[in-house]
Amino acid sequence: MSIIGKVGRKSFKVKSLSTTIHVILLLGAITMIYPFMMMISSSFKSNVDSKKFSILPRYFYKEEMLFKKYVEARYNENSALMIEQYKDKFISFEFVETPAKISSKKYADWREFISENIDKHILFDYFVAEQSGRGIYPHNERKFRNLMKQESENNLDGFNETYGTSILSWDEVRVEENNFASRHFSGDYQGFLSRYEQFRQDVPLWHRNYISLDGHFINNELFPAYRRNLQTLNNALGTDYTLLKNIILSQRVPKNNLRKHWIHYVKNIINIHHVGVDAKAISSYHSFLKAKYREISLLNATYKTEFASFETIEIPQHLPRFGAILVDWIFFIENVVDEEYLYLKSVEFDYRDWLKKKYVTVENLNEAYANGYDDFSEIKLPTRYPTENLKFQQDWKNFVLNNAANHSLQLLMTAQSEFIDFIEAENFDLASFNQTFGTSFDAEINLYPTKFLPENLDYQVLWLKFVREAVSPQFIKVENEQQEWQKFLQHRYGSIEKLNAEYGLIYQDFDEISIDFWEIDYQVFKEHRKTIFNEFFKRNYVMVLDLMFYNGRAIVNTLIYCLLAILVAIIVNPLAAYAMSRFKLKATYKIILILMLTMAFPPMVMGIPNFLLLKKFNLLNTFWALILPAAADGYFIFLLKGFFDSLPQELFESATIDGASETRIFWQLAMSLSKPIMAVIALGAFNAAYRNFMFAFIVCQDKSMWTMMVHIYQLMQRSCAGVGFAALVIAAIPTFIVFVFFQNIIIRGIVVPTEK
Repeated sequence: MSIIGKVGRKSFKVKSLSTTIHVILLLGAITMIYPFMMMISSSFKSNVDSKKFSILPRYFYKEEMLFKKYVEARYNENSALMIEQYKDKFISFEFVETPAKISSKKYADWREFISENIDKHILFDYFVAEQSGRGIYPHNERKFRNLMKQESENNLDGFNETYGTSILSWDEVRVEENNFASRHFSGDYQGFLSRYEQFRQDVPLWHRNYISLDGHFINNELFPAYRRNLQTLNNALGTDYTLLKNIILSQRVPKNNLRKHWIHYVKNIINIHHVGVDAKAISSYHSFLKAKYREISLLNATYKTEFASFETIEIPQHLPRFGAILVDWIFFIENVVDEEYLYLKSVEFDYRDWLKKKYVTVENLNEAYANGYDDFSEIKLPTRYPTENLKFQQDWKNFVLNNAANHSLQLLMTAQSEFIDFIEAENFDLASFNQTFGTSFDAEINLYPTKFLPENLDYQVLWLKFVREAVSPQFIKVENEQQEWQKFLQHRYGSIEKLNAEYGLIYQDFDEISIDFWEIDYQVFKEHRKTIFNEFFKRNYVMVLDLMFYNGRAIVNTLIYCLLAILVAIIVNPLAAYAMSRFKLKATYKIILILMLTMAFPPMVMGIPNFLLLKKFNLLNTFWALILPAAADGYFIFLLKGFFDSLPQELFESATIDGASETRIFWQLAMSLSKPIMAVIALGAFNAAYRNFMFAFIVCQDKSMWTMMVHIYQLMQRSCAGVGFAALVIAAIPTFIVFVFFQNIIIRGIVVPTEK
């Protein structure tokens, strides 16, 4: 029966009230739905886009964001690796952009070269993409772990026995590969890592990240010495590099000012497996071994070899990954051999030789790759000071300060500090500045230069002097000068070919070729875009489900716990409530009061005494520890007593007259009529058991007894935010299903029964 009758519903006031109530409820529902939608959206994100709050993740519809995520995953969330490969083009994954210009021919050549040399470049030449991450299981980490599960028939004990390990969960089957190009990486894979070495050789080519020694040299040798500044490097070494990619690590010791850095890098930093020694150094090597071992028998005993004499020992071509031979060879490289005999081995040198063989002349290569600009009209004038190409920076600065129209110039607010210093140098204080230029600044901290050319003629003179002579160029913006900019460049260089050469945009020699891993990664991304999107769409949820199904007994424990909690709740609480309702005990209301008082104490207050009691009875790490403390609930008993009191007493009297026992009356009469309220009790018991985390963790510290909530908490402590949100979404599904399918029963239990 409706609360408002049919006649009342026709009233304008009632309609207005009803509409208002429904609008308020709708708005309330929206305020609840919005955070839930944000949580769902965040569950599909990773570290690079976790701060971008939106109902729909941006990478769903924005290619650049998806590319950022791909680069983050490709370089195993290690920005230092990305910086080396991209030669300091971006300082973090957040700032990665898509290339403005790409060459399909360049990418085709790279794929052809890699395919032809797939067996030549192995362990020390590349690392596996999507193989490790911070708080996430990337694609190849999961793939390797699943392979180990499959080969071990999902038997962790069998896995430990096979590989001589003692891992406690499948989570520990992971590999984190970093700093391949550094001296300390030996590649000595043992245990299950020996199986990983075979796995990494079998990954698809597009999952291989080939190491850039050029980038490693810049990042680990040059940048520490010159404060990560190309201009500082040029000034110190007398070089004229325009781009970081123009710095090429030569295969042999160079004759220019990079010589000392090359020697230090090769002798002390680069992985020893990338260093080769000419056969001409054999006598030096023999002398070194003789001085150390004196007798060939001692060397053979140490090396476990059978050399007849020192003279029969040759320069090692394939180094072992551990042992005395490797240790001696490293010492020989670092301290004995002459640098003229040293050379480097890497994918980059092989690729340059391959290109030279294919294209013969560098002009053919430039034409095939369409390097550089084709016309001055392609060169856009940046509104802000460029940061990458030094020659481009210089041209931009010269044009803006000397050729740009006054009305095209703008100042950024960040120029305030330099402007204050400038007006002080011009002998202005705050009062004289206000008086001269008609301003009204009340304090120096509020004194800012105007963004555009000011209207006051005297102020214009001062403003232009500051812009064109004093301010740092990074605080200037310029707009609407594209045509004049192109004329400026054409007048300065005469031909587009000369500009390309000055800007370092075309190759002058095969030895100057730098592999553009940024462009290669982008073309890999374009080729496999759908696969990449699907990976990011599912991987957070895959990680959570993997934890639930393969680590401990989270789902089974939670299911058993919830079922037992419901069963106990609908037996113990009705018995107590029925006794007080049926037999009218004198102390009924005192008992009810005591039961209700238990609701005044937070659950954690009772946690310590409950824990001590369970420990005394030796019930920790059992389901009894989870069930018994919550078996009787004061609120449930109070609710049930009130419900039993509302039932018609005539029914109980009739059953007694008919000879029914008290047990039969309870089960067949009271409990039968109490189905709606029992549904509410069962739902409450389910919710309490399902969301129970802290107490479940305290009394069941054995991992095999952890419930889903404990596992989710532990997961959130070591996972990224996206995985944590995915876990919460999955955890919300059971309660959502319960509400959807049992909402009618729940509502019936809330409404006062009509049957008396």
